[in-house]
Amino acid sequence: MKIYGIQFSPVWENKPKNFQRIKDLLETTYIIPNSLLVLPETFSTGFSLNTDITSMNEPSTSLAFCRDLALKYKSWIMGGVILKEGDNFYNRLILVSPIGDLCGHYDKIHLIPNLGENQVHTPGIGCSLFEVQDFRICPAICYDLRFPELFRKGIQMGANLFVVIACWPKVRIKHWKILLQARAIENQSYIIGINRIGSEPNNEYSGCSMIICPKGEILSECKEGEFILEAEIKISEIKSWRTEFPVLEHMKEKTFLP
Repeated sequence: MKIYGIQFSPVWENKPKNFQRIKDLLETTYIIPNSLLVLPETFSTGFSLNTDITSMNEPSTSLAFCRDLALKYKSWIMGGVILKEGDNFYNRLILVSPIGDLCGHYDKIHLIPNLGENQVHTPGIGCSLFEVQDFRICPAICYDLRFPELFRKGIQMGANLFVVIACWPKVRIKHWKILLQARAIENQSYIIGINRIGSEPNNEYSGCSMIICPKGEILSECKEGEFILEAEIKISEIKSWRTEFPVLEHMKEKTFLP
């Protein structure tokens, strides 16, 4: 399956401009049909905690945008939005199919206290698993990356591909790189990590989006610019490595996992 990750600099709290910027970037690349296109966390507004703006007309506004992309490129679209359900606001990843259907979602479990997110958003309550072609995808959002138990739960559910969308700040970008590779190695799975670039009132971002193979090797990487990250991933690579070196069969689940 071909992967395209869209690393760009969102305009602060401006959905129309961000939608247009993503469209313009995608016009520079030929997209193979039935691929997976991944957008960063809160791609339509940047990491704003102003829920009056971020959740306005959501999920319909961002979902309509993702549907348009899915239909145009005949591909799967994944990205992050903020929406309101009842009295709660969720930092949510959505998946849209090549025919424009909403196939599933995941709500960010680990909300970062340092930025006050836990005072604004409601945490999700469990992992999600999406089936796309031969892959079983377990999604995660930004701060989730620091919690390996989420990824182990994904493995228990049958995951072989993890997608991490993020607004990961420049000041801790070394951790981003190391943790993405660690999650790939320990779970013998592909990892797609799509981060943003640019700046906003409380943070600066340096991108470093990556696609990593089950052995921890970086297949594709981009630095600080706006960029379409590309790589082809193969289910055979996962099966081969897990057979050759069956680490996952040696987990002591009853001892270490709830």
